[in-house]
Amino acid sequence: MKVNAIGILIATASFVALQGCSGSTPRERAYAVPEDLCDVDISNGAYASLFPPGKSVKKIGMDPYEDGYLPAGGLCTVYVDRDPAIRVDTLGSRDRESGGGPIAPGIDAYLEERGFGLSITDSELIEEIPYEVRVWKNFAAVHIPCAESSGMDYTGMNVSIDLRENVDRDFSDDLKEIIEPYALDRIEMMGPGVCDNA
Repeated sequence: MKVNAIGILIATASFVALQGCSGSTPRERAYAVPEDLCDVDISNGAYASLFPPGKSVKKIGMDPYEDGYLPAGGLCTVYVDRDPAIRVDTLGSRDRESGGGPIAPGIDAYLEERGFGLSITDSELIEEIPYEVRVWKNFAAVHIPCAESSGMDYTGMNVSIDLRENVDRDFSDDLKEIIEPYALDRIEMMGPGVCDNA
């Protein structure tokens, strides 16, 4: 009789646990999708899929200067409910070895310099000329050559959108559409003479 009672208790506990799991509702986005991504204006409709469910959203890092221009390098993180969801990184490149930034242009050198732990062979090459654009499942990067070397000695600029800490799904289709226009807008907001590419 004791065995049956224990069996009934275990079965009841399992049933209650399963009901709790199946009765839970999927999380929703209770915050408004921002009108900008790390201070670059965006079309909410095109970028909404990058923002995960949650209650609140906050950006930290890479604030614009007093004149409104964005820094030429650095990291900005968008947090949803205090968890990192989207990271935007920018770094200038140089054709020769000099202080700061990759010593060579291109996404491979950029990945190594920033220590992202990604392999170029795992990416999909979307475009090679005039810009190198590569996309992974949850990461995208673009290298844009500067038309002429700036006062900062940049001959190119790298911009990436990192979703590796976001929800576990394939963002590659969304990233293919937005990484290049986003990077061009971001570089333009750095101001004249940083990396003019027109």
